[in-house]
Amino acid sequence: MGIWNLYFATKLALFFGHYMGFHVFANLAFAVCLFIPIRHTHFKLLRLVVAIPIAAVLFYYDTWLPPFSGLISQAANLQQFNLSYLIELLARFISLPMIAVLAALGMAYFLVRKKVWLSPLVLLAMLIPLLDVGTQPIADEQAAGQVTDEKLSASLEYFYSTEKLRSTSFTPPDKSDLPFDIIFLNICSLSWDDLDYVKEKDNPMFKRFDIIFTNFNAAATYSGPSIIRLLRGSCGQQKHARLYDPINAQCQTFNNLQQMGFDPQLVLNHDGQYGNLLGDIQQHGGLQAAPLSNAGIPPYLNSFDGSPIYDDYAVLAKWWANRLTLPAPRVALYYNSISLHDGNRYVSNPASNSREIYHPRLLKLLDNLDRFFASLSASGRRAVVVFVPEHGAAMRGDKMQISGMREIPSTGIGIVPVGIKLIGLTGNEATQAQIVFQASSHLAVATLLSNFISHNPFGVTKLDWAEYVRDLPVTEYVAENEDIVVMRRGDAYYLRSKDGKWVEYAQ
Repeated sequence: MGIWNLYFATKLALFFGHYMGFHVFANLAFAVCLFIPIRHTHFKLLRLVVAIPIAAVLFYYDTWLPPFSGLISQAANLQQFNLSYLIELLARFISLPMIAVLAALGMAYFLVRKKVWLSPLVLLAMLIPLLDVGTQPIADEQAAGQVTDEKLSASLEYFYSTEKLRSTSFTPPDKSDLPFDIIFLNICSLSWDDLDYVKEKDNPMFKRFDIIFTNFNAAATYSGPSIIRLLRGSCGQQKHARLYDPINAQCQTFNNLQQMGFDPQLVLNHDGQYGNLLGDIQQHGGLQAAPLSNAGIPPYLNSFDGSPIYDDYAVLAKWWANRLTLPAPRVALYYNSISLHDGNRYVSNPASNSREIYHPRLLKLLDNLDRFFASLSASGRRAVVVFVPEHGAAMRGDKMQISGMREIPSTGIGIVPVGIKLIGLTGNEATQAQIVFQASSHLAVATLLSNFISHNPFGVTKLDWAEYVRDLPVTEYVAENEDIVVMRRGDAYYLRSKDGKWVEYAQ
């Protein structure tokens, strides 16, 4: 096979380094076509011309990158990335240890290619991944452990069939109940793993919460699907493919809150145009309110597409000042912030690297929210604040996807810090946070809000914090994007890749 031996050896090295997958039979078929001897010069040239694009497509097929169809569907969005961000992303693909290994492999090939008949050795090496059950599709020989492709697929379908039956109901508040507002702070790009990576898991801001979920699954790794899941959180978890279908109003949390007397409001610290995010909120999430204008607030960040991003405290303070003038006794706010999104840069320093400034952006965000909490407390009004990130930033990355890439919905991206803060309690402040350790998702938050409305925590003589979190819905870890699903079974996580096969995912 000549130089093609180096092509397959390179892919095998990347596979065994867990930098990409390797579809054995597709690669073997391609290798056999290359192995067949051809003597006629013109036919050799023709095979080379045909083989090069096939090799490129096959290489891409073996990676964990999204399929071509996904790239084509996202082409319009990708064109909005500014050049500096594209360069930053390309730089993240560079792994110096892997480059060194590949360089050594190339040198070894050119040293031995005339002394050793490499083609049979490479063909045999291409069979080895079939024995690597940790990274190849689940094989029949794993049946002793009761893990097979069929059983994993059946488990996933069972999960969704039971989720269809789950929902939470809302009971109107008593006329004598003290009114309070509900404030959702939906923060883009923050997971427990991100906090651990930048050593901020013990940030004082998280000690402000009365209830903390430590095992909360956002169930998606991109903003649009994650927001829709949150806004439809009054029902069980849907398949990704169903997120853009019409849904019963009972599943739309803000519709339920409106029925309970809460005036729905919408605030963003961005324009909501990229990826039609505003459309997802209003059309698919069921929150029909128009966003509050950010006019008069200078941007402090520019997004990866060049659009302005506004200071979180300035935006929330403007909304709060406006809210204090309204006669509505109850308001439900959905606030979305993309201050931590990958690709953001300071307006004052357009050359700043978005990954390098993630930590200072996070500190500013947490400080801004702390200031906002103080403003709420100083006003004397009552509020239930729900801090719930959309998904993580993938700051750490892994061998299957680079830092900032969120195509694989791993727990490092999907498990996010969710906190509930009650503001305006009179003598019932929690001495320590109630920790919800169990696997949870958006239905648990909707149920908790329902509990607060039916059993008003404000104005009571003694508040039983444990009662509010008792028997919250448990939701096992299933997270997905358009092409990839990650599911937990037992102590292991399994990934269903874009070709429909299951692999064990070492996180």
